[in-house]
Amino acid sequence: MSASVQTSVEDGIASLRLCRGEQMNSLDADTARAIRDAVEAFAADDAVRVMVLAGEGRVFSAGGDFNWVLSWPELDAITRHAGADAMMGAVQAIYDFPKPSIARVHGAAVGGGIGMMLACDFVVAVSSARFGLTSVRNGLLAAIAIPVLIETVGPRVARQLLMHGGMFDSATAQRLGIVDQVVEDDALDATVAALAQELKLGAPSVQTLIKKLVTRIDAVPHDSSAADILGEHVANQSVTEEALEGMSAFLAKRKPKWAV
Repeated sequence: MSASVQTSVEDGIASLRLCRGEQMNSLDADTARAIRDAVEAFAADDAVRVMVLAGEGRVFSAGGDFNWVLSWPELDAITRHAGADAMMGAVQAIYDFPKPSIARVHGAAVGGGIGMMLACDFVVAVSSARFGLTSVRNGLLAAIAIPVLIETVGPRVARQLLMHGGMFDSATAQRLGIVDQVVEDDALDATVAALAQELKLGAPSVQTLIKKLVTRIDAVPHDSSAADILGEHVANQSVTEEALEGMSAFLAKRKPKWAV
């Protein structure tokens, strides 16, 4: 694993920590690819039930590494495109992760940092955290955040945030739906850990199915097409081993095997 990204797995909880504290956990190509590789490894590991994305040092992530991007004028178009693709790929890998994911946010999340944060299913942030899509004020496009930003706040608010480029606090982020829980600094780790444990109570196959279906259903008309897709999955899921175990456990007043 790259020195810029550290990983661990304990009791079903996978930790992916950005370790470029001196660079404000900003992304260059190597770091972005390391994130993608780590997420894909967690996805393939049956021991992993939940992933927590965090940053070391003073902030969660400042987005793209300006020192790296400033070298782009000297590079050919193919190499520049590969660098941009690497950053997009990191966010997409987090979004596509087939299990529950939590962003643990402290300090600040800016630009691509917001992209990584919103690619997670849940965001828990400290009350002192700051947020911003500031790229426009630096002549840049915060492209890696755009898809997940639109999904989170809708196109109108996404345009406003991306065009304005200012910073905002945790209370505003929660009001906009960018942050799910705001806690004091000393409660951050306990809150994230509690949420991770709660998520482990869900059936793994159903959680994976939910992540696939919500995206798919959101893209189709809300008519019989959606009903047909969902009806098929309901029928199929009801006869799986996890469904039979879950119903049997409920009737027997015990925990299902995955929650023990």
